[in-house]
Amino acid sequence: MEVEQVIQLSRLKKVNENGLIDYHHSSDKRFENINTKEGKLIGCYQSQNNNLTWFAYRKSSHEIRIEVRDEKNLQSSYLNLEDSFLDSEVIFKSFSDNKIIVSLTAGQDGSQDFCLEFLNHELSVRHKFPRNLSYVFTIDEDSSLLVNFYTTEFYKISNHDFQIKSSQRFPVFEQDGLSNVWKINNSYGVFSTTEERWFVFHLKTLDFIDEMVLDKCQGEYFWVDTLFQTSNQLIFRCYHYNEGTKEVEYIIVENNCLESMIKNKLRKV
Repeated sequence: MEVEQVIQLSRLKKVNENGLIDYHHSSDKRFENINTKEGKLIGCYQSQNNNLTWFAYRKSSHEIRIEVRDEKNLQSSYLNLEDSFLDSEVIFKSFSDNKIIVSLTAGQDGSQDFCLEFLNHELSVRHKFPRNLSYVFTIDEDSSLLVNFYTTEFYKISNHDFQIKSSQRFPVFEQDGLSNVWKINNSYGVFSTTEERWFVFHLKTLDFIDEMVLDKCQGEYFWVDTLFQTSNQLIFRCYHYNEGTKEVEYIIVENNCLESMIKNKLRKV
């Protein structure tokens, strides 16, 4: 895919410290790998919109127990999931008030995602996604984005019946791989490639918009490996070499600035 004009991000703030980045995650690593009567605790997650806490215990190399409890331990339920990959990593992802995504990941061996629902004091599997189809984030009340990182295909699904609404595979992946995907707002998303290029796309249509370039992260010895988000900023982590020493810098982009540039780009199309 040829990109003649790119979204050039030039009004940037550069910092050398990561103090502006909030590393708070709902999964607390301090409580993992603890042996309990349920098995080895390998993950936990605190839902943001209610008082439910989710736990993952490894029962064996091929079986994982997922348990949910309320804040006062008055309600709890559990179920067991088969780990066909053996010793997979367990990742929790928020979905809705009483539903959660549980992702079993095993690197190059693949992944398996489940949507679990806690309803009427019972925990059940609401949906088992096709193998290697990973839930990424909720777009809005009606839709979510799923990605197959192995085939680099993007899917927009219904949050109600999990049926696929649309799919897309961008031409850039003919010669590049997919690294990660982020949500800017309900309208736009960003994805990065294994060659550390960054692109913007429509969440509503999954249409490609343009490549995104950070002015202060260009050059032979610069590369950008990941993105952190706050409520109103995107924070890119950049690496560069200074006299043979690898240094890290954080490049801050205001959300409204990027959104404005995207809209200006679309007006010219």
